[in-house]
Amino acid sequence: MNRFTELIVDTRRCWQKLSGKLIGLNRCLLQEGASARKAQTPALQPVPRPVSQARPPPNQKKGSRTPIIIIPAATTSLITMLNAKELLQDLKFVTPEEKKKQGLQRDNEVLLQRRKDQVQPGGATLSVTVPYRVIDQPLKLAPHDWDRVVAVFVQGPAWQFKGWPWLLPDGSPVDIFAKLRAFHLKYDEAKTDPNVQKWDVTVLELSHHRRHLDRPVFLRFWETLDRYLVKHKAHLRF
Repeated sequence: MNRFTELIVDTRRCWQKLSGKLIGLNRCLLQEGASARKAQTPALQPVPRPVSQARPPPNQKKGSRTPIIIIPAATTSLITMLNAKELLQDLKFVTPEEKKKQGLQRDNEVLLQRRKDQVQPGGATLSVTVPYRVIDQPLKLAPHDWDRVVAVFVQGPAWQFKGWPWLLPDGSPVDIFAKLRAFHLKYDEAKTDPNVQKWDVTVLELSHHRRHLDRPVFLRFWETLDRYLVKHKAHLRF
């Protein structure tokens, strides 16, 4: 074998050794890459959100925060479904008889839009509108709605509260007045009902003819109710 042939043989041997090393190195790199990917796999899995950040199911509705005011269903009441909006929203007394003459139809419920000034954190005053629901058929309320009942206009007879929650076994409604604010609307010259006198009821007196005195009367209603809401029903919108 001459020198040239020996060089060819040596070169081939070196190349074979080098190729073997390259193949081994490639296998090693592939194995290390696979191990690294396995190690990273758990971190790529989605992390569950905390319950407080999770969205509620599409069919789950939040409870209403609109307060409910109950008025008498009796036609002899000074406040009925016919004139409740004028009285409590517009702060002006219009008799139910006048509303009937105007051809107004009785609604099953009335949604008031109360306008009030609200003090902002910076001290500025902002005019806002807050809804209130007015009804005269309380027995149609669902059990969970009673927590939103904030006021009742008392007619006088105890039978007005038949079927209500919180009624005592003897039919007395005194515990009801510990759960919400009670009001009685009357003319200033009329006698106060004996039941109203002994119950925890705020009496609101109207003049027969002096309509300019209506506004202070109904402002007193809202001021009294606001104080109660701040203390006992702060979770509602008012």
